[in-house]
Amino acid sequence: MKRQLLFTPIVGQYAYRLGCVPVNRGKGAAAIRKMVADVASGRVAPGQLVIYPQGTRVAPGDKKVYKMGSGVLYRELQQDCVPVALNTGIFWPKRSIYRKPGIATVEFMEPIPKGKPVAEFMELMEAAVEGRSRDLMAEVGFYE
Repeated sequence: MKRQLLFTPIVGQYAYRLGCVPVNRGKGAAAIRKMVADVASGRVAPGQLVIYPQGTRVAPGDKKVYKMGSGVLYRELQQDCVPVALNTGIFWPKRSIYRKPGIATVEFMEPIPKGKPVAEFMELMEAAVEGRSRDLMAEVGFYE
């Protein structure tokens, strides 16, 4: 989880108690290596890892390239990956304190089994997340 989120009221305290591992995003590849090393050495139990594969939240309807960091973590940690689709950006825009009324949906999809080649994993993840997120946004009238 992004290190700065630890300092967010309530969310940060909750994440800390859950055992989320803070990551210094400014360190790039070094942050990924440290996370993998911490898990491998047993300092951090392998568990749930939440990643925005584009490296940040993306506004609804925008497209950003999926970064290879999520593929590297998938390969190195040797765990299944559960893609997540959501439509929250419609109701809680990036860089905005304004919240729009509506029902935000977060949907956990079928896991991608461990052991796939990174390129195949990246394709499967992007297709699953982008396709279902688009469907969820259409359900609340975003693409009409």
